Amino acid sequence: MAFPIRRLFVVTVAVFYIYLGINKVSPMLNPGLHKEFDSAFVGHAKVFPGRIGIKIEPDLFRFAFGIAEIVSGVFLVLGETVWCVYAVYSLLLMTTFTCLSYYTQGETNKCIPYLVGLSLTSVLASGTDIRHWKYE
Repeated sequence: MAFPIRRLFVVTVAVFYIYLGINKVSPMLNPGLHKEFDSAFVGHAKVFPGRIGIKIEPDLFRFAFGIAEIVSGVFLVLGETVWCVYAVYSLLLMTTFTCLSYYTQGETNKCIPYLVGLSLTSVLASGTDIRHWKYE
């Protein structure tokens, strides 16, 4: 009984990140959310690379984040390889960065979906021998 529930949980988390990634890359699914990501990544580009003196185009930053979320979500759906571990930890890092970026910009209410995603991804990364992502 644990296998279908665990598999459903992993696929749900993966679909969440694939959805966010697709919305960051193109306005195909939700044009309003894509516009919000457009404006949000202007601030995100100032927080991380901007503070250490690197100038990066916000659209390129948003596109790279979106592609990384899509690829990580696909790796989670595909199965139990070492790439699933890399995907979980890259999603943890990206989600933590997004939460901290919103927090430093003073937009804490926009951080809530990312905190949910962070907690769900943390469940994937935690457990005995860090194997909750692994299917039996």
